[in-house]
Amino acid sequence: MAKKHYFLVSYTLNEQPQSTEVESDAETLSIDQARFHIAALHTSDVPADITDVQVTKIAHPREPGSTPGHYQQP
Repeated sequence: MAKKHYFLVSYTLNEQPQSTEVESDAETLSIDQARFHIAALHTSDVPADITDVQVTKIAHPREPGSTPGHYQQP
């Protein structure tokens, strides 16, 4: 099974800051790949309205359903 890599993609859409997490089999995610993913999320918007795209690799993704211990009830 291939290891999954996670990226935080930050961008501006219609002058509003946005972000999304992207899961990938590849170790890197280019700005163009991120822009393609964002455009697929916002099909009703004009792709030119997506600006300031930044990609950051998430080193330690959180496990689904996990919450840090200091937020859990005893």
